[in-house]
Amino acid sequence: MSHTQAYTQTLMQKLLGRNYKWWYLMVFRFKSRTASLFDSIFFVIGHLLVLLGTLITWWLANNKIIDTGLEQKWTYFVVGELFFALIFTFTEFVGFEFINGRHVTDLLKPQNYIKMKFFDLYGDAFAQNIVKISILLVLFSILISLGFAQFNLFGLLLFILLAPFSALIFYLSSLIVATSGFYLPRINGVAMNYVFISSLLMGRVFPLDLLFGNSSWQLLNPFGYFFFLPMQIYLGKYSPLETLYVFLGATTWCVIFYFLTNYIFKLGLKKNESVGL
Repeated sequence: MSHTQAYTQTLMQKLLGRNYKWWYLMVFRFKSRTASLFDSIFFVIGHLLVLLGTLITWWLANNKIIDTGLEQKWTYFVVGELFFALIFTFTEFVGFEFINGRHVTDLLKPQNYIKMKFFDLYGDAFAQNIVKISILLVLFSILISLGFAQFNLFGLLLFILLAPFSALIFYLSSLIVATSGFYLPRINGVAMNYVFISSLLMGRVFPLDLLFGNSSWQLLNPFGYFFFLPMQIYLGKYSPLETLYVFLGATTWCVIFYFLTNYIFKLGLKKNESVGL
């Protein structure tokens, strides 16, 4: 003879009554978020790093350690943003395709996925980048006319020549971050943290030479090619030989990241295929 156990309400159900559904929804979302604790922790670390970088910048300015003129500062950030707009893509969001399986359709196409996605993503980002570049050019022109920015035609030409190398490094490095979608249930924190950390290491929060100088180690920093190193060339801080080293460094990083991206991507696909596509 079987006995059916009577349903008993929990304490929260008794206390909240019909409003218990809202409590349940909040608890459910909390549990789903903490299921990927690594993702949440990584997200917070990125925020703190940007805050630390900002505090360091203000401390340097307050203690008169930053002694560059306003003209050079504004040129650095405005023209640097212009360069970054040239190379920016939405690559980090590809990781979400790996989580929800939307990449499968692209894999069925007869083209190399990494090469195909490169042109696909730059085409997607093109409209936004054109708007941003146009606004920055207008702002830059106004600053030049007011004497608040430096114009360097030769530096600008070198700047444009470096852009394709920097774009490829940016795309490949962010695609490596995106492949975390093969291994993690959530990658919001990983993707955003890539943005935070890369902003610091590319010199977008503050110029890297304020803390580390223009030493040769900067060539070993792949993120420096997105902002800091092109701006050192534009501002005329590098000799012709140092400029050549920047181009050689950019070429080297393109090769390293290309093979590394292919290797990690194949590992991710193998893991994905082992549980079924």
